[in-house]
Amino acid sequence: MKKNKKGFTLAETLIVIAIIGIIASIAIPTLFGTTSDAELKAAWKKSYSDLSQATMMIIADNGGSLAGAFPGDAAGSEDLKNAYTSKLNIIKDCSGASWAGGTVGGGASAGGCWHTGGNWSYLTGTTMTNFDTPGLILNSGFLMYFYIDKSDCSYSAGNYRRCGAVFIDINGFKKPNTIGKDIFGASVTSNSLIPYGAREYKHYATTCIENSTASGNTGEGCSAKYLYE
Repeated sequence: MKKNKKGFTLAETLIVIAIIGIIASIAIPTLFGTTSDAELKAAWKKSYSDLSQATMMIIADNGGSLAGAFPGDAAGSEDLKNAYTSKLNIIKDCSGASWAGGTVGGGASAGGCWHTGGNWSYLTGTTMTNFDTPGLILNSGFLMYFYIDKSDCSYSAGNYRRCGAVFIDINGFKKPNTIGKDIFGASVTSNSLIPYGAREYKHYATTCIENSTASGNTGEGCSAKYLYE
């Protein structure tokens, strides 16, 4: 007796291939998106560790406290940026705009150390403007900008006091250029570096919510949230 041998017809094979293609087109971008997010978070953790070490060296250079270490309360003062310049490997230095307290530059955005207006945003998608305070580009490609709040480190931020702040884009000029995705911030206090979102300042419970369009969901609190994960 002859046994019937069954197999896939050409039409059935093409249908299976089409289905696999559809599934891949949906799954692969999601997979790569997740991987990219994970890489950005890992890069932030590494850069925060490096910034913390630099901060502690700057504090040691100033006798254990940064209170009064950066004369003047002008946001664009060069002093805070210059202190970090001496501790980090940089390839570009952008001075703050004179009207903001800087010296000879036009600010981080105008000098090419930071994004220009409309090219970076909050987590909600709301675009940001130029930044006129000093900035740096590190040899790693990271972008940084700085500003001073109070030279005596008395500016109130959550349940602590700070001298100023530093922001870093760990993805350089590449997208997404979004606070809470590849842009993170930290407060410089008299004796430490504290990530945004910690100690009741820009708390991540309200400022780091995926897919939320709430006005307070700026993404700033993600700086602390991703360090804790």
